[in-house]
Amino acid sequence: MKAPRERFGTVVLTGATSGIGEATARRLAAISETLVVLGPEPEAPRQVLTQIRGSGPADVRYVGADFTHLCDVVGAARSIASLVPAIDLLINNAGVPGAPQRIVTTDGFERTLQVNALAPALLTRLLLPSLAEGARIVNVGSSAHRVERFHFDDIDLAHGYSPVAAYARAKLAMVTWSSLLADELRSLPVRVVALCPGLNDTPLSAAMMGRIGGPPTRGAARVLHAAVADVPSGAYLEDDRVVLPSTDVTDPSNRERLTALYWERLLPFAAAGRGR
Repeated sequence: MKAPRERFGTVVLTGATSGIGEATARRLAAISETLVVLGPEPEAPRQVLTQIRGSGPADVRYVGADFTHLCDVVGAARSIASLVPAIDLLINNAGVPGAPQRIVTTDGFERTLQVNALAPALLTRLLLPSLAEGARIVNVGSSAHRVERFHFDDIDLAHGYSPVAAYARAKLAMVTWSSLLADELRSLPVRVVALCPGLNDTPLSAAMMGRIGGPPTRGAARVLHAAVADVPSGAYLEDDRVVLPSTDVTDPSNRERLTALYWERLLPFAAAGRGR
């Protein structure tokens, strides 16, 4: 496997129009040739894109994708594949806080789980053929995954919903899926790394906990560390160090059941994407 790089050819970054994602995009604009940024806005937010483009020489492209609609994810994958021939770095950063009241998407899934876990998995699945040799996939998880457990009999929180539980369970799914993806791609020259970016003062954290934490640039630095750190595929980082995730992540039964859940929910959309 190729050694990690500190400069990139083509980078795809989700959740790039606010918070940690926006701060990460500004850093990447200085060290990438092409930067494809995704946000939920249908049209490129001009002020944010101007600031990102002004941060470096990268050719910055915008793709709008509302992750509460999985068909948007399919469309985004098609757009990305048409914009760039190969991807050196894919950063799955997009996320939402748990809503005050439970929301079910038009796809039929609890919103936090769909945006923070299912949509990134679908996008990654559709972009796998576009990954360059030596590419890296960085998945932004959270240490909050440690405070919840899997409840496969109520994965969409129809009972006992709370914003914190929804967010923590979605991040638990994200961290577990990241490890599963690393296992799946073990024979390929691709690394998969998950991380917790720490507590940052962003719109997402403010929605659940108020204005606390460090600046988004601190979280961005941790994301970029995960993008270049010489760590094994499947690693999970907290405070820039490889640590063990919760036992729910490594439990064989949980891993098997989450794999089945992902295939059940995402296969129809993945099949539609492959038929492009």
